Amino acid sequence: MRFINKIPKNFRTLIYETLGILFLLFIWEIIALCVNNNFIFPHLSDIFVSLFNILGIASTWQAIGESLLRTFLALLISFVLAFILGLVGGLFKPFRDFLAPLIHLLKLVPTPCIVFFIILFFLDEANIGSIIITFLIVFPILYESFIEGLLNIDENIKLSLRLEGYYSPKSIFKVLIPESMPYLLLGCINSIGLGVKVSIMSEILIGTENIWGIGRLLQVYRINAEYSNMIAITLLVIFVFIVFDVIFAFIKKFLKK
Repeated sequence: MRFINKIPKNFRTLIYETLGILFLLFIWEIIALCVNNNFIFPHLSDIFVSLFNILGIASTWQAIGESLLRTFLALLISFVLAFILGLVGGLFKPFRDFLAPLIHLLKLVPTPCIVFFIILFFLDEANIGSIIITFLIVFPILYESFIEGLLNIDENIKLSLRLEGYYSPKSIFKVLIPESMPYLLLGCINSIGLGVKVSIMSEILIGTENIWGIGRLLQVYRINAEYSNMIAITLLVIFVFIVFDVIFAFIKKFLKK
């Protein structure tokens, strides 16, 4: 224990996380040996061979690129609307109460219900439908993040603003927005992973040739019974998430400071 305590905390975290990953890989291989059916539950060696193969296919990167593009477009639209409506809602409680039922409805309605409803209207415009589905899931999170930022501004700051004019453009644009913007940005960063997952799910449920992305690619591999490729593309997406998480971890530290 004394030896472990002498190791820097960040390095210790890395060691434990690495051991956790190795443990998961070990469990996977044990299950593969027990199932003893490489077609249904492939071994790690076959998965990594499939991963190496799909890395050289252009359609793999096209699928990832299109899914991420739709996700970021949905996040951008959500960010802009959350900023506008959140600012009004944060400043005027009646407007916040007026939007509350809609926000709660979007949060409580099961995602598949939203997907099936949107598909009815945008079957021929699958890309737009996928963006709308992602927007409807992500927007309430960003809206509430900005509202929280405005409501959690220090009371002393609010008091000084009331003396100078709480609703004046100077107070809003120089104090209220800068003070609450980190909440909205953190909400946006935390929503990227959720947005990509929703985008992938919408592509699978839409199930049309008019849309291409990670979900559609998974569907193709499933139909063709290429399960090792299906798992390999999932690992590739996880790796992309890890890269984004590392980047956004630094951004989060900066925003919190």
